[in-house]
Amino acid sequence: MANIQLFYGPSNGFHSFIQEMQAGDYVPFMELIRLYNEKVRANDVMGNADANFQIDEIDNVVIFADDFASVTDHVISNFSNIVLLGHNIENLYIQNPPKRVEYSIRSHFGSDEIYDQHFQYFTPTPDEITDLYKTLNTGRVIGQNRAKKESCVGLFKAAYSPQTHPTVLMYYGPSGVGKTELAKSISEFYKGKLTRIQFSMMQTEEAYKYVFGDTHARPSMARDLLARQSNIILIDEFDKASPGLYNVFYQMFDEGVFEDINYRVDVSHCIFILTSNFYDEKSIAATVGLPIYSRIDKKIEFRDLSTSEIESIIKQTFSKVISTLKLQDRQLVEDSLLQDRYIEHLDTFSNVRMLDKFIENDIYELLMEHAMQQK
Repeated sequence: MANIQLFYGPSNGFHSFIQEMQAGDYVPFMELIRLYNEKVRANDVMGNADANFQIDEIDNVVIFADDFASVTDHVISNFSNIVLLGHNIENLYIQNPPKRVEYSIRSHFGSDEIYDQHFQYFTPTPDEITDLYKTLNTGRVIGQNRAKKESCVGLFKAAYSPQTHPTVLMYYGPSGVGKTELAKSISEFYKGKLTRIQFSMMQTEEAYKYVFGDTHARPSMARDLLARQSNIILIDEFDKASPGLYNVFYQMFDEGVFEDINYRVDVSHCIFILTSNFYDEKSIAATVGLPIYSRIDKKIEFRDLSTSEIESIIKQTFSKVISTLKLQDRQLVEDSLLQDRYIEHLDTFSNVRMLDKFIENDIYELLMEHAMQQK
């Protein structure tokens, strides 16, 4: 084997890398396993290099991260035999190999045959962060101007003085006032889909398996972190997690490394945004404990939206939905004064999380009733 490429990063980046390497015509991992089973295990040689069976010449083998979730633990343990015996592979491409697979590769092949490829995540300059701040003040997230500025201060610091550990921002305050939407806007600026880890259900044995790792077939936090498209990681409802899980963040926030039983992930350049419903910094410290509290770079308060801000959100949402309608239907909605009725009762929408769904449903109910009257 002359060329082993270990790629660390998201699937879209791996697909692009495969295209760049002109390896579009490849043998998938499951086919490689089938060939191994037929030629090696069927002859009960299991590693006997002198066995009398035909060696297949293969130009390219591509193994995706999800392939490891589709195989048994035996395949992971026996990875080198599957790769080495029964065929001669010219180029082997592997996305996000588990620790045991990586160790096996580095043990059986020379360093001159192995190439590490790391996805190039977008890294903004300080000037670009100032542009982000301007964009956030005119974007879809209405209000929370102080929270926007505090967030950008944290991002500016990370851009100005790159560090060996991640930046950690804690968003706290009432529900439905823009915490998650702001995180999404920041992730879009960092040129990737937001990686969102939901902690509201982290009270069960399954939660511990997700965080600390289990079989390769199960979802895990490490796999989600490896597959991230940007360096923005949202850990939603951090305050709802079992206290025993907070310990896992000590090394992650200190050293920029997360490790479970299967994977080791470099998160040193990530921005972690932890959302919560804490009402002040004292309650944050009391719940998560001082060790975690001291590792949070900025605690950023989100406040209840003002009536004028809720009114702006209502108008923004109506405009967004109406823009997708046919011209005659747009006029029908405008003539119905539905938007005015929402504004008259805006004091009932202190939590605007579901406001877009309410408005969308009411608009389409209006259109359906009109369509029925025309029959």
